[in-house]
Amino acid sequence: MITLIQNILVYTLIWGSIYLLISIGFSLICGVLRIFHLGYGITFVIAAYAMWFFLTDMNMGLVTSIILMILLQIFIAIVVFYKGVFQQFLDEEENLLVVSILLFLFASNFINWMYPITAGVSIPTRFFPGSVMIGAVTISKQMIAAAVTGIIVTFLLVLMFLKTRTGLIIRAMSQDLNAARLMGANVDNMYYLAMILSVIPPAICVIMIAPFWSIDPHMGMPLLITALLIAILGGLGNLKGNIIAAYLIALIHFSTNFLLAPRFMTFAALVATLIFLIAKRGGIMAGETIW
Repeated sequence: MITLIQNILVYTLIWGSIYLLISIGFSLICGVLRIFHLGYGITFVIAAYAMWFFLTDMNMGLVTSIILMILLQIFIAIVVFYKGVFQQFLDEEENLLVVSILLFLFASNFINWMYPITAGVSIPTRFFPGSVMIGAVTISKQMIAAAVTGIIVTFLLVLMFLKTRTGLIIRAMSQDLNAARLMGANVDNMYYLAMILSVIPPAICVIMIAPFWSIDPHMGMPLLITALLIAILGGLGNLKGNIIAAYLIALIHFSTNFLLAPRFMTFAALVATLIFLIAKRGGIMAGETIW
């Protein structure tokens, strides 16, 4: 029994921190742009396969491949999604949702055509080989590194929002966009920055989890579902709620995993989120502000 509890707690802490990398970009878009970005899952797929393309097809080094992948992510976020979709359908929410999910599906299937599952994609980002014991639980060092990275990235983002002028402007926009405009905020530039920031955590996430996560063209969907559940439970667009919800969803996932079976993990998280939203509308924190 003690070993079971240790497993649940350790995996909750580790994966809750990794879930921060998975979800915080989605919450950022919800909080700043007030957009439910259903195409967000493609960010993870592009991160994996762009690195693979630059590494194998273009014969570039790992560092160069990572830099080019991030630049490609920024280009797609700003040019394709923000300028191509969000600006065009900002007042047509249903069309925005449809177009964003269609782009996600198109990109996933295009990548599946280029690199089918049998291609055997293996990204060499195992920076920390081996494993360590935490109590009675054996955890790979790479997984711990991914969790620490999630905490650091989240801390830096929160620090930016709380302690910098740019962060203050973004927080003001999330509270009252018209008032922020009247005070002279350059809304377009802040939107560009939000889109850029939103792709950094998932890109870092894929770099860190690639050695122990199954890479395939459809990997974006389960990651998108995790991001959605965390964002909804935390309060759409509220980063403070997102942080709390990441660990709660991880607790639900791994309690279910160890007490029942892995196949019930997502189902249990869905049920828990639904029950919580019925009891407390809006999620853990109010979604009217980003923090």
